[in-house]
Amino acid sequence: MANNVDATASVTDTTPGNSGLSADLKFTPHAVCSTVVNEHIDTLSVKKALGIDNADSRVIRIILLRKLDPITTLSDKEFLLAWWEVVKCKCHRALWKRGVHHRNVSPSNIMGYRFGGRFISILNDFDLSSIEQDHPRGFERTGTVPFMSLDLLTPETTADEVEHIYRHDVESLIWVLIWVSLRYEDGKLLSKDRPLDGWLMSNAVGCATKKVYFMFKGVGSKNLRTPISHSVSWEVAKKCLAMVYKHGGPLRHASTNDEEVFQTWLQYHVPKDIIQVNLLSSQ
Repeated sequence: MANNVDATASVTDTTPGNSGLSADLKFTPHAVCSTVVNEHIDTLSVKKALGIDNADSRVIRIILLRKLDPITTLSDKEFLLAWWEVVKCKCHRALWKRGVHHRNVSPSNIMGYRFGGRFISILNDFDLSSIEQDHPRGFERTGTVPFMSLDLLTPETTADEVEHIYRHDVESLIWVLIWVSLRYEDGKLLSKDRPLDGWLMSNAVGCATKKVYFMFKGVGSKNLRTPISHSVSWEVAKKCLAMVYKHGGPLRHASTNDEEVFQTWLQYHVPKDIIQVNLLSSQ
């Protein structure tokens, strides 16, 4: 690919200094540098060569991002703190308020890097996100099935009849917490007897059925393994899941007030020491 890059193309250094970013943007992906591939190579030229009558054109841009590690490599309170950094009002919450709706929360989209002896978490992959001013009502079903809200795993959603709201992303954050707490130990995926494997092999409706069963019976089953390195996170996850059980799902009437959802579904269940550490690290 290097042979296709214009040697005269300028490389834009977009490396941000942490002190120069607003608090919420510190927890979003940072581009180290970028360059546009030879200006004569673009989609319009290709379309013309193929006889396609379409005026749209895109240039090919190479973007170098900071290397990130999966949040699943963390354990104990370090994992919970990293998860909370993405959840809180300095990241996902703040972006939603600004009209940037992620809509695809999953473990693979929460990553991070180490800086100054601590893990800085990043909300990654905005490919399926929407901008409120461009798409004021998000009815397209987006997300990764095992982590999607129960509201979005229905036939109606398949027909794009259900609006994707803040509460749906909050529920996804809770499913992520459950997923990592039960399937990882000491930063590694369990090699056998992993809970929730069936969620990966189901369609939307089938996964919803399995998740509802998990809420009603699975979470309290004696056969469910008790996390060791994620014991604190699992306790938080169960309290958050109780809110999904109480208010979530297509047959229940949950609050549509985003701030109320943030507080009652998430914040009230996170240990105070985690919130305090997070407040200090954000200053």
